[in-house]
Amino acid sequence: MSVQAEKLRDRLLEEEFNAEILPTNPPLPKALRALERVPIVRTVFREVQYLTSLLRVLREPGIVHHFSASYLYFCLHSAPLLLLGRWTRSKIILNYRGGKAANFLRKWQWFVLPLLRRANEIVVPSEFLRKVFQNFGLHSTLLPNLADTELFHFAEKKQFMPRLLVTRNLEPIYDVESVLRAFQIVQDKMPQASLGIAGDGSEVNKLRAIVGELNLRNVIFYGAIPHKALPAIYRQYDIYVNASRVDNFPGTLIEASCAGLPIVTTNAGGIPEMIRDGENGLLCAVGDSVGLADGILHLLKHQEFAQLLAQNARVWAEQFSWRNVLPRLLQCYGLCNENPAATLTSYQPVAP
Repeated sequence: MSVQAEKLRDRLLEEEFNAEILPTNPPLPKALRALERVPIVRTVFREVQYLTSLLRVLREPGIVHHFSASYLYFCLHSAPLLLLGRWTRSKIILNYRGGKAANFLRKWQWFVLPLLRRANEIVVPSEFLRKVFQNFGLHSTLLPNLADTELFHFAEKKQFMPRLLVTRNLEPIYDVESVLRAFQIVQDKMPQASLGIAGDGSEVNKLRAIVGELNLRNVIFYGAIPHKALPAIYRQYDIYVNASRVDNFPGTLIEASCAGLPIVTTNAGGIPEMIRDGENGLLCAVGDSVGLADGILHLLKHQEFAQLLAQNARVWAEQFSWRNVLPRLLQCYGLCNENPAATLTSYQPVAP
């Protein structure tokens, strides 16, 4: 979400809007920097800073584009905005994302649904989430994720090699362990196979240990990579692998499509609405490392088919370019036929 917020801010500035990011996890003042190591105290002070900056923004009329998610994030950051927004002249655009929306709304609907109805507009990045909201009686508008289609240049490959890439946070919901187990099957058949893992998270030590247990070779952990440095990573690999257990509309699949990497992914959440099996990628069941490996090996065996998937995926990804997203965005803002000097504020979420 933070990447989407930064992209949106930068693009709006290019369109000569006055846009700024209001972080939900601001760094503590220098005098309080030692408290960064105390989790609960750190959260309390950050929340106070966030609410203070929120009150400053809401004093003036404008448009607040808020990136929202489930559970604690919603309670700490979205709920205060929706409560305060009712007494301001600002237009609140709530941009909801995350594969856990259905469970969250079902368990906490008595609290969440009245708050969501306070937003002037609810926008979601996928048809999957739009249907989830519809099931709870909430209207939402489809606003696709913004992709840097010009940053991730399409590299047409004459031959696909067993060079695999995953660029997800190393958290349980992204199940990078299944990617490693799929890679083991591929490497048993193709000893020269390599795997790049770009991302960081709570499972990094566990995943490194699994690499050792499975005697895997040619596995590179890049750690967290700045977004603008990712295209160079994509250029080093030939096939993109994703094993999400829970997901909504992962931007990484758009990036891989832009860069020319055919995709093998699980069918979690809203992914089947992005990737159509056999058209712009290959799908398998959640948790199915054998299915992931079979998809990878099929692409390596059928090179022309892999090229076709990559080409189709690049055409599909074009809909997420700025020139295609901007008209929908302005429609959500109510600025279709005018260009007022509105203040457009995007909220940068806490990293998961």
